[in-house]
Amino acid sequence: MTNATVEATRAWLHGIASAHHSPVTYAAAYDLLETIDSRDAETVRLAYGGSAPKCREVGAFEGDACVWNREHLWPQSYGVGDSSGLPYDAPPRVDMHALVPSHAALNSARGNRVFSQILDEHDEACAEWSTSWSDGRSCESPVSTASGAVGDAGSASIGGFWQPPSSMKGFVARAMLYMALRYDGDDEDTYDLRLAQEASEPSLENETTYYAFGRLSDLLRWHASFPVADWERDRNDAVCLAQGNRNPFVDHPELVGKVFGTADVAEAMGNEQTWSTGTRSTGDEKVETSDA
Repeated sequence: MTNATVEATRAWLHGIASAHHSPVTYAAAYDLLETIDSRDAETVRLAYGGSAPKCREVGAFEGDACVWNREHLWPQSYGVGDSSGLPYDAPPRVDMHALVPSHAALNSARGNRVFSQILDEHDEACAEWSTSWSDGRSCESPVSTASGAVGDAGSASIGGFWQPPSSMKGFVARAMLYMALRYDGDDEDTYDLRLAQEASEPSLENETTYYAFGRLSDLLRWHASFPVADWERDRNDAVCLAQGNRNPFVDHPELVGKVFGTADVAEAMGNEQTWSTGTRSTGDEKVETSDA
């Protein structure tokens, strides 16, 4: 694909992802998540932690009555929430395509760690790069917390990195790809969000105005290895019903390569490979993608 074709595809998909988007309120998210991520009449699907009892009718979300809370897959501190200077109900903060239920303790443990493949290709042991961190510790799998909460098999963490369980990898990847496509900083109360190999914030020194998150190469590999599941399609429908827009990468997963290129290129380019559909962006946006 030529650069012009790539840019046209990105702009077209950005329009699709943005069209008819009417953000919900952050306060309404608990009610909506119990419907959108319902597993059955009694439980809700968690991004980390398997499942948990529904508890909205109890009206308590900080105590024992409810073990789950709202997880921002794209961390609030990287251009999504009030910790980045946005209003309480800013569109990216309440975007249900990337706002999900999580076990509260595991949500806290994840914090703003970058998504990465920490275990080997079979999710059975620490990958070579994560067998010894700077403090001498190896990766932890499954993830556990001081409160005794234990994550799903195949989850892992080390240093500033976090691996969701295999059952959520494809969904997490497509949610993150959506966020980078949807938010280019042109809309009110939004920042330009981009995917790269490392997380970064706007920098006067580097003359950048965007927030970057990752790792893009691992997200692209997860997208390819874990196809869209039926429950993910149902979730896309439910989110569209709630806020009016869809994740185009759930509807058309084959378009990911045309927009973001390949994992190998992302790995080779590091944080030099970024792009935006926005008109207020600065920084290097010269990106070559594959015909995949």
